[in-house]
Amino acid sequence: MRILLAVLFATLAIVPSHAQTGLLDHSTAKFFSHEGNLAFLAAGVLSGDSRDRGRALVTSTLLATSLKYLSHERRPDGSTFDSFPSGHASAAFTIAGLAATRARSKTEAALWYLGAAAIADSRVTLKRHYPHDVVAGAVLGLIIAHMPSLRLRF
Repeated sequence: MRILLAVLFATLAIVPSHAQTGLLDHSTAKFFSHEGNLAFLAAGVLSGDSRDRGRALVTSTLLATSLKYLSHERRPDGSTFDSFPSGHASAAFTIAGLAATRARSKTEAALWYLGAAAIADSRVTLKRHYPHDVVAGAVLGLIIAHMPSLRLRF
């Protein structure tokens, strides 16, 4: 966990906020940003304690949405002013963090994080977010995943 956070913060420090460094091709990015994202989140919620994972997902979504309206950052494609942080990255890393802790192997845990990274990268490739948006979303998601006391109770 510490290593993952260190890598995320290093990326935030190194990559200029105006850079578009998505690694996926456009059609793959569209899949991970839409259908793949929904499948990933559904699989993550349904593969464990769905009530707890649902609460974590709702918490990260509400926090990310609140921060979007506080920061009022314009998206790279110029469409709206709700770029920071990435809600897709926040949700994906919340699920990845929760699923990885219950994974049966390190390989399974790594696959959850790889899926979350692909979703985050898709948002940069599609010019919906800057790299710092997805890094912040990922950090927010990991914090919610690993600190149950922050999750909403309902």
